[in-house]
Amino acid sequence: MRIAALSDFHIGARGYTDEFHHREDAFLEFLAQLEATHDRIVLVGDIYQTEHDLLPGHRAAARQLARAQARMPRLAERLRGPAYLYVHGNHDAVAHAELAAAERLKLEADGFAVLFVHGHQFDPVFRRAQSAMRAATWFTGRLRRVGLRPLAQWFEGRDIAIKHRRFGHAQGPYAVAARGLLREHAADLVVMGHTHVPHLHALPEGQIVNTGSCSRGRFMYVSIDTAARSVEIHVAPKRRA
Repeated sequence: MRIAALSDFHIGARGYTDEFHHREDAFLEFLAQLEATHDRIVLVGDIYQTEHDLLPGHRAAARQLARAQARMPRLAERLRGPAYLYVHGNHDAVAHAELAAAERLKLEADGFAVLFVHGHQFDPVFRRAQSAMRAATWFTGRLRRVGLRPLAQWFEGRDIAIKHRRFGHAQGPYAVAARGLLREHAADLVVMGHTHVPHLHALPEGQIVNTGSCSRGRFMYVSIDTAARSVEIHVAPKRRA
């Protein structure tokens, strides 16, 4: 079985909250190429950005999700197709109730087992200060609303860089969590998103790979061949709008 895994689109409900930055037809063409070469495509969370509403809560997040889907209806329809499996993240947690997205997913073929999980569950900052992280997301949403998108992106970029430097290495919290998941689920590979930084670590118990991010006009994905037991990170150049 050939599996493509990709994550962190951050499709927003409004233009000013959107961090996807892809033309819908161009991204559909990219997905068509993945569909032609893979048996399954796993969405590993944060596909939609649903936490930029003025008020928190499930109803507001569901409204943001519906609006984000309405902004790109052909893409939303494609992602609901039979080739796709959806694991939610922290920014699209509402998709669990609204779209039946799983928190974790295990696929096995050819004697090779792969576990998919977004990874925010193992982010030390998220685990210790969820309220502060949600407040930060709300704050960057307000910055976008008043026209300060570059400043919001700067804050988010700094957060990504600092977290990867502190936590993304082979002895960091994501890798430690992956070791436990590999043992607990009898898996050979753990696939995560969340950090926006693609990387692959070989651990004594198996492997952990991060999909990177398809936000901000980027094309990143992981290709897994269960028969060959191969794991490849693909980072394609941005395409012109």
